[in-house]
Amino acid sequence: MKSSLLVFLLFISLNYAFAQTDVSFHAKGIEGCYTEYYIAFTERGANPVTDGQHDVVISVIHQGKSECYLGKATVKGGKFINPVMIQKDDMSLVPLNTIFQSLNQNWLEEQDMSTLNNITDGMTNMFVTKDNYELRMFFYTFIHQNVRANRKAPPADVLLKK
Repeated sequence: MKSSLLVFLLFISLNYAFAQTDVSFHAKGIEGCYTEYYIAFTERGANPVTDGQHDVVISVIHQGKSECYLGKATVKGGKFINPVMIQKDDMSLVPLNTIFQSLNQNWLEEQDMSTLNNITDGMTNMFVTKDNYELRMFFYTFIHQNVRANRKAPPADVLLKK
């Protein structure tokens, strides 16, 4: 019984620690717009992004500061496809890769190419450029309207009635 309880507590502790890692890593120490978008999408989640061209927010993080830009991305089969477009002041769209020439090759070698362009909870993976800019897209039209908290279980004596 003691070992089962110990294993359960260890599991809960690890689960909590890992669940907080991504949010705390991205939310702490980054100035600007990124943190607000990331926390909102993490807390609220998003509907699956459908095939087609969609408006996105492109966050760019460099040296602990973030800027966010409007853009468009095409999605097919739950993944975005290139080119991703960034909007200019005159409302025109240009390919994002004209601004950020290439990805960091060391970072790219560590990635699973089959899931690299996946979209999860309305967000893409974080990408790292050769100049160490970090980029992530948010498909803001798919975010849930409200925070979706985990539903707590009722007490055991209520749920496990015989």
